[in-house]
Amino acid sequence: MINLLRMKYRVNSSLATWRVLDGEAVIINNETSYYYSLNKTGTYIWSLLVDDEMSVDEIIESVSSEYGLDGEAIKQDITAILDNLYKEKLVEGK
Repeated sequence: MINLLRMKYRVNSSLATWRVLDGEAVIINNETSYYYSLNKTGTYIWSLLVDDEMSVDEIIESVSSEYGLDGEAIKQDITAILDNLYKEKLVEGK
């Protein structure tokens, strides 16, 4: 079983096409033609993963710093976003 918390994530640029419109990311899965919309925080996370490979802890630290939130309080939400993006193959991990 893959431990998603220990992985380093990045955008799967071979499968995802995206644009940021009005501060929110719109992502198209090139394989399925499904599209996804991320809110402001989700877009911030997406932008981190476009530029770099990051672990869950690194993402939590960055989001916590950017928005002034407690890391433990946002951990579940961030892991849920990453899990959904990973299942849809929009991000990949190693």
